Amino acid sequence: MLININNGPEEQIYDTGWRKIMTKIQNQKPASRKAQNVFSQPLTIFGVPVDRATIFVDHKNRHKQSIEKRQRKLIIKTAFIKFFLHQDESIRCLSTGYSPVGILEQVLTGISFLYFKRAIFVFTNRRILHIPTRFNRSAHSSVSQIMYEDCAKIQLKGRNLVVCYKNGQQEVFPYISRKEKKKIKSILEVVSLTPKEAGSLQQRVHLCPSCRAALKNEKRICPNCKLTFKTAKLATFWALAFPGGGYFYSRNRFLAFLAGLLEIFFGSLTVLFLMGANIVKNITPGAVVLFAIAFIFLKLSTIFHSRQLIENFMPSNKDFTLRKI
Repeated sequence: MLININNGPEEQIYDTGWRKIMTKIQNQKPASRKAQNVFSQPLTIFGVPVDRATIFVDHKNRHKQSIEKRQRKLIIKTAFIKFFLHQDESIRCLSTGYSPVGILEQVLTGISFLYFKRAIFVFTNRRILHIPTRFNRSAHSSVSQIMYEDCAKIQLKGRNLVVCYKNGQQEVFPYISRKEKKKIKSILEVVSLTPKEAGSLQQRVHLCPSCRAALKNEKRICPNCKLTFKTAKLATFWALAFPGGGYFYSRNRFLAFLAGLLEIFFGSLTVLFLMGANIVKNITPGAVVLFAIAFIFLKLSTIFHSRQLIENFMPSNKDFTLRKI
């Protein structure tokens, strides 16, 4: 803004005051870089620290409103993750996908695994956090981590996130969202995987949802806060003892009612025929054999699937509290 000092006394007074202010500012000691640039401060969304440079941009570092909107929605779904982040750790990207699915599980459950294996992946500057979710993307009480230092290679093959660990094991997380696919690929390209001797040479590690302590697969109790988790033995017992009992135990009520009705239907027809009831006198022995096979197959599938559903360390008490954080 140009000021003409020859226009009159008012302009001269204004110009003189402006010059004094500028002179005072120039004579001050230079502020630190942190004070000069407010954007150097870490960005938090609902208390969750995120990487300002990557969270709202695409793979070409271009900010897009649609990306910001989706990332904010995923952060809202996983806002509790702020309690699990380490000091100076920030989130670079969030994406949806699915937990690893074995061949036998796909055969027994079919396409329904897309309902039970949903997950959200949180990519930070240190690790990948895996959060199993329900169908509406609300989080279960389960968190696991993949430390970059424990990985020999992390890459995207199509829409599959393939993680090769330094101990020789491998996990595949299918159907990573197309919306973040290219961005995740660019993030993984700059991830520094430390030499083989670094890290703990371990695979994905589950974390206690109450105190963040690392959990051991062979034990179903937190070594730190003593929070207990559902066990495969009890899942098997409830699946055998009651129709749909395994799914009730794993807190899948809709599936429990559906499986329970089918078990009662096939089991009742088989028992009534063997007892010689008139209600089934027109049913051939071959049909009853099929009913019996269907009942056994359904029971075995329920047992297997119930055990799979509690693999991600589901707390025995769903009303546990976050503590010792």
